[in-house]
Order: sequence, then structure tokens, then C-alpha cells
Amino acid sequence: MPLCDLVEGLDERLTEADRQLIGVLLANPQETAFLSTNEVAERAAVHPASAVRFARKLGFDGYPALRAKLQMELFGVSEAAERMRQRIKRLGTHSVIKTLVDSEIKTLNRLPEQVSDADIVAAARAVIQARQTFLFAVGHAAALAYLLETRLGRLGYRTQMLKHVARDMAVNLLQARAKDVFILFTLNAVNPLAPKIIKHARSIGAVSIVIGDPIGLTMQPGPDIVLAASRGAEGEPRSLTVPMTICNALTLQISRLDRRKTIHNLELLDDIRKKLEAAQ
Repeated sequence: MPLCDLVEGLDERLTEADRQLIGVLLANPQETAFLSTNEVAERAAVHPASAVRFARKLGFDGYPALRAKLQMELFGVSEAAERMRQRIKRLGTHSVIKTLVDSEIKTLNRLPEQVSDADIVAAARAVIQARQTFLFAVGHAAALAYLLETRLGRLGYRTQMLKHVARDMAVNLLQARAKDVFILFTLNAVNPLAPKIIKHARSIGAVSIVIGDPIGLTMQPGPDIVLAASRGAEGEPRSLTVPMTICNALTLQISRLDRRKTIHNLELLDDIRKKLEAAQ
């Protein structure tokens, strides 16, 4: 349900502080969707606790969850059917392939403005220094995680996909050590397990990296590195090209920084393949 509808349903229960917060949140969603609890409270001239109470009154666990909702409304509707309906309407009678290509080009051109070289380098160095890299993704993002897992493996880095069930994931997390890396993919929404993984990573001195949509910027606790970029405006196709490009940039940067190891492992890989093929 849109935030406006949630607010309408509580009209009689809204305090003056609530109304001041609503005015700030809805005045400029493109900006307020990224504000912290303290920042939005300061703009509304209320106590931060009022922002927390307001979020809970709307049915959220806290203000970060409300902020994630604002992100969802800003970057696209949540229902798959409605997203497809908007895409078809926007497409009209235009060529499907040309529309898709134009959309991809537009979003990719904006990527360098949203993900910095410094962050890519920092993420690459973390993977190089890690004993093991753990990956977590659900839904469409799983394809990206498996692709990154394969490429890191080919370069000689140890990887492990985290299980999606909490009890099984606990066994994965037990194996993590300080300076290990956790890479989490967030597309459309933040999985409830993601913040818990980041919290565990922080508790053991591991590095957390989030790849995906800007909604990843709202996660609490926040990851150490966020490689997030928009995959298109509402109603536009939301392919995996943008986050896949981020993954490609990360693996290429790792190869550049750790050239001796990566080239050596690729040569070993080719040699092993040839021996296996010859044995058939």
C-alpha cells in the first residue's frame, strides 16, 4: 500500500509531529528517501523519537523500514503484475528491442555517477585480502551471485553461497572469520536476513558489500561498501545489466590489482581443462 494511503488510514491518530514529518517526507521524495532518522527529524523540527513512533504507527518496525518503503515507491512499484502493466503501457507500439536497448544505454551511462572507482577498488581489495567470500542473493539476483561466484572461483578465490534458511545459514556464518567478505545482492527489496548477515559480519570483523538497487543504501546496520545504482525509472524495464556490470567491474579490478595470482590461476585452469578433455 502506498505511503499516502497508509497515512490516510491513520488521519485521526496523527499528531502534529506526525503531520510535520509527513510534510517533509512527501515534499521531495527523491531527497527525503535517503535521509537518516535524525536528518528527517531535524527537517521536520521534531525529536528523532517522534520519527520512530510515526514509523511504528504506520506498521513498520522502525524508521529504516519506513525509509525502505519510500525507496520502493521512488524506484518502482512492488507488485510484479503492476510493473509489467506499466512497462507494456510505456512501450506502446514502439519496437521492443530498440526500447530495451535505449533503456539499457541510458541506465548504464548513469552508472559511473552512482558507483565510484574508489568503492570498486575498496571492494576488490577486500576480496583479495579475504580468506573466503560469502555470497547471498534471492530471486533474480541469484543469477548474478552464481555468476560472480563462478568468476571469483576461476580467478582462484574461495567462495561460498549462503543458504536461504536461517538454521542452515548459521552453519555458513560459523565458518566466517575476520577480514572475510560478505557480498549481498539487493534488487527491489531488502531481504530480512540481509541486515542480520551484515550485523554478524560486523561483529566478527568481516567486510560487508552490497550490490544492487539504491534501496541498499537504506539498510541498517549499513554495509561497509555499497555498490548501488538505479536500474531505470518507474515503468522502464529493470534488467540485470546494471548490477551485472558492477560485478564485471569488480572482477576486472581484482584481476588488475592481483594480476600475478589471477593470471597464474587462469593458466592452471586451462591446463586442468586440457588434461580432463584429453582423458575423455
